[in-house]
Amino acid sequence: MPNRLITHNTLGVGHTMKMFKLSALSAAVFAAASATAVTAQAEGFIDDSSATLSIRNQYRNESGVNGKVYDRKEWIQGFQLDYKSGYFMDIIGFDYSAGAAFKLDQPANSGKTDEWSATNLPADGRNPTDVNDIAGTNQAYLKAKFGDENLNANMKFGLQKTCTELFCPSGSRVLPASAYGTYLEGNVQNLKVYGARWTKMHSRSQSYFAKDFTANKGKHTIDSIKLVGAAYKFDNGLGLYAEYGEADEYLKKYFTKADYTIDLGNETSVLLDARYGRAKDNGDYYNGEDNDYESKYYNLTATLNVQDLSVWVGYNVTKDGNWEGKWDDDVDQAGAFNSSLDLWQGYNRKDERAWVVGASYKFDNLGLPGFEAGTRYAHSSNIDKDSLAAGNNPLTTDDQAHEWVQWAKYTVQSGPMKDFSVYVEHARGDNPTGGDEDGTLVHLQYDLAIF
Repeated sequence: MPNRLITHNTLGVGHTMKMFKLSALSAAVFAAASATAVTAQAEGFIDDSSATLSIRNQYRNESGVNGKVYDRKEWIQGFQLDYKSGYFMDIIGFDYSAGAAFKLDQPANSGKTDEWSATNLPADGRNPTDVNDIAGTNQAYLKAKFGDENLNANMKFGLQKTCTELFCPSGSRVLPASAYGTYLEGNVQNLKVYGARWTKMHSRSQSYFAKDFTANKGKHTIDSIKLVGAAYKFDNGLGLYAEYGEADEYLKKYFTKADYTIDLGNETSVLLDARYGRAKDNGDYYNGEDNDYESKYYNLTATLNVQDLSVWVGYNVTKDGNWEGKWDDDVDQAGAFNSSLDLWQGYNRKDERAWVVGASYKFDNLGLPGFEAGTRYAHSSNIDKDSLAAGNNPLTTDDQAHEWVQWAKYTVQSGPMKDFSVYVEHARGDNPTGGDEDGTLVHLQYDLAIF
């Protein structure tokens, strides 16, 4: 009996040791496999990452004409670093951007503050005819994606430059503006639905990370700006778009759009575009307790594309009141007048009827790859007398506005300076509410891929 017991116990110990060895081996294999999988997922995050350094140099020379007192001359050097990650586990990632801008020269009339203006850099508080350099983060957000190309959802949370039909942070200066909040988007084949909630704004001409939306010179804080929208693109070339947005206690807006592309063959097509926008009071912050503000506009545009040539004509009429593209009274760099008449000046004053004709051409097939140029002329009339009286141009009672703009751009196509671009623009505008101006812009940009 004792021997049998000893034999039985000995066999049990051996069996246990074998099981332990197998379990340890399985754990090691599982750990190695898990580590390999995690490494592979991390490699996707890293391998699909990219970073670009954009070196930007901009010169502006703008001055008032026909009696307008105005002087804006500035020469700015800017740097913008954009990092885009891949997706860890093909789900989550992170994007980050930072920029800096420095004054090279500010040769405006520094003796008279009412004649002086800056746009890329903030005025110095101690010397209002000088500016300060800026540097800071202008994008920092988490991103996530789910699904495939036919059915997917995407999310962004943080400081970002995400545009929709009624809300779009400005990108027209050396450094961009951006908004802090959440953006959600879902796509089912040709249908896109989306929503956004923005709570803060980063200015294109300041160093701070983000600040609240405010109204009435900072007396009131606008808690958030909320937007929802949808778009559907039919296979026959028809597209339908709709968006609604509201700023708490400030404004609410509606936007609809339909476009249709007609393919005529031989690299020739016609794009027809119709848009409607409406804005109303949404509380006491915009117009006090009156709550009587309303504006709407109608916009029609037709564009003919023939190979490298584009020619377009647009018409816009604004009713009931001046269109307010802005969403707040402070930073005011994300508002939109979503019209083909949103040009050097916005042709969106009460009762204003405006048209534009323009043309552009890409010279790639004429032996000048990377070179393109264009021009446009816009004219309006019938601006409401109250809008004229409330404007900043007391020198005229003319209800007509017009502008003529010419531009050219060249981008290096190959070699060590590939992607270096030069953009030159000249604009002459007569604005019966804001005053007449003549301006020249030169923008140099070199985008260098770091990895």
